[in-house]
Amino acid sequence: MLDITAAQQAQVQCLLQQRLPHTMALAFGSRVVDWPFGRGPKPYSDLDIALFGLVQADAQALAHLRADLEESPLPWRVDISDANDLPPALRELVERQGVRLTDDASMPRPAYLQSSPGIAR
Repeated sequence: MLDITAAQQAQVQCLLQQRLPHTMALAFGSRVVDWPFGRGPKPYSDLDIALFGLVQADAQALAHLRADLEESPLPWRVDISDANDLPPALRELVERQGVRLTDDASMPRPAYLQSSPGIAR
């Protein structure tokens, strides 16, 4: 569950689907309810999103997505990260505790998540 409105979540999901429909997006950090090490978001807290499945050819679409999010009426910043660039411990935490924003069924999941209820859908 995220600490954003349903309309805000729908807007983020729509932009992700338009620009990078083949990726899996997981929200993480202070805007995720019960995020480990968090105390909940402040009004100005950003929304952190890790994208799984990015490829080199996605560079332009990713730049457009970042611009779209920056120009959107969302009241806070959205920070997009390539999951492959996250430190291994953070990436594993995102995979276990992150909130799914998009769901590409073709995206492989790590073996330890195959039977784990950790990722919110």
